[in-house]
Amino acid sequence: MRPSVLCILFFSFFLCVSAAHAAGPDCVVCHEALTKEKVVHPALQMGCTSCHTAVDAAEVPHKMTNKVPMGLSAEQPELCFGCHDKMRLKKKVVHAAVGMGCTSCHNPHSSKNAKLLKAELPDLCYTCHDKKKFTGKTVHAPVGIGLCTSCHSPHQSDNEKLLVSVPPGLCYTCHDKSAFTKKNVHPPVAAGLCLDCHAPHASEQMALLRKDPPFVCLDCHANVRKVPHAVAGFQSYGHPLGIAKKNKKYLEDPARPGKRFYCGSCHNPHSSDSSGLFRYDARTPMDICSACHKM
Repeated sequence: MRPSVLCILFFSFFLCVSAAHAAGPDCVVCHEALTKEKVVHPALQMGCTSCHTAVDAAEVPHKMTNKVPMGLSAEQPELCFGCHDKMRLKKKVVHAAVGMGCTSCHNPHSSKNAKLLKAELPDLCYTCHDKKKFTGKTVHAPVGIGLCTSCHSPHQSDNEKLLVSVPPGLCYTCHDKSAFTKKNVHPPVAAGLCLDCHAPHASEQMALLRKDPPFVCLDCHANVRKVPHAVAGFQSYGHPLGIAKKNKKYLEDPARPGKRFYCGSCHNPHSSDSSGLFRYDARTPMDICSACHKM
């Protein structure tokens, strides 16, 4: 072989070795499993040493040249802010999980889940949040299908409970606003106090109410129980309020088969075009009676 050809081959080999050395060690040779999931962190394309700057990969087991875990260049979440600057914690309420480190929820290399999450929602949330508080006879539909981040920001928010916006605006994202904005609006609804009556996640009561339906109303309207309601007539107790007697079943709503009878059978708890928040079209209190009492 000609000396000139040998020189070219040697020089080419030198360039390849030099380039490989400049690019750093090929960590995937040993850590291939870290990159095999469906969603891969783009940072891997920048090279492992873009984050693990203090790892001496020339020796096995690897030596760390700083005291940060895994030889990272900085502690989390500050390390992640190097690329995700928009996530810097500047808002009023910060998710406690962020303080535990980004990798408490996200896999830093690859994941089978979107956003590099370690598990799908809501199971990921149940890692810290007691699952029992999100289960019951009635479960809010977004909770049941794992849409936690539809209502809550996973990182930070200017609203309490990490809400993406405040009620009632937040509730109107799914619930038709027109049902809550008729001529006469129940004051708690107008004040956005949806969560005073309804549990946001799950409840043992109908309509996610926080307690037995009549007693939700009696929290504010206690006087209704102290005097005959609507009519006195032959019954000193007035019109039934839907409070079940001991060891007896609840009454069924005559005008709405399959639904329970309670204050909301006559009064719309949110808003109404009729006076007295009547559920049905009524100009006088007696007009409402015809909804159930057919003459």
